[in-house]
Amino acid sequence: MLNHVTVLANPAKRGAEAAGRHLERLFADRAVEASLVRTDGSDAMPEWPEATDLIITLGGDGTILRAARKAAPFGTPILGLHMGRFGFITEGKPEDVEAHVDALIDGRFAVQDRVMVHGSVLRSGEVIHEAVGLNEIVISKGAMTRMLGLLMRIGDGPSMEYLADGAIVATPTGSTAYALSVGGPLMDPNLSALLVAPICPHTLAARPIVLPDSLEVDCVIETDGGEVKFSADGSAVFALIGGDHVRVRRAEFVTRLVVFSAASFYDKVHNRLLWGERVNE
Repeated sequence: MLNHVTVLANPAKRGAEAAGRHLERLFADRAVEASLVRTDGSDAMPEWPEATDLIITLGGDGTILRAARKAAPFGTPILGLHMGRFGFITEGKPEDVEAHVDALIDGRFAVQDRVMVHGSVLRSGEVIHEAVGLNEIVISKGAMTRMLGLLMRIGDGPSMEYLADGAIVATPTGSTAYALSVGGPLMDPNLSALLVAPICPHTLAARPIVLPDSLEVDCVIETDGGEVKFSADGSAVFALIGGDHVRVRRAEFVTRLVVFSAASFYDKVHNRLLWGERVNE
């Protein structure tokens, strides 16, 4: 049963605030308290009421990713309404908002637990930075930096060494994001797995690999200088230097996403990524 809903609106998206006020009225008409909270699009998320049973985001996937880092430790479900450029994680559209509200009130929805990743940076054996992400942890070089030497180890397996522009450790949810653009496979978001994908490796031997999310990924950075960054979902950016260790594992908590159809992932990859379509016709 819903008692309090927080509507998180990104004012940078045209119509988001108006849609948020409309949601407040719709929930009030159904005797559910709702609060409109505005986010400025930065990494820092605004505070929302502790009694929140559900968060509805009005923006794009970036708004969901930022909300997830704050909501996940408390187990608060998130419903994303698409008002951004692409919106693969988002579940609904503002024009269908009344139907979505009725479905929420009537309990006609499901909540999926999505794996998150935790990344930490170790320097001289000490953790100096850490972050969590719903999509991925990324190690990447700057535009004018030479290729990185990456010494990577998965679990207790052998070390793998290769030159590349970086590496991605993605969740199944993140398999349709940055990892997809470097040749990684699509993964059903309900899988308990991680994906390791090198960025522009200078070898045919370094290919994307799917592994159980019980394994930890350890990567040592070798560089002769230049810009090297650690990031989580494009945020929590931290500068790396040669000799740093980046360790990535499954996070201790999950992001709980509201869906209205169990098949929505496959609908999205078909409709938005043209999976299974013949695009040459």
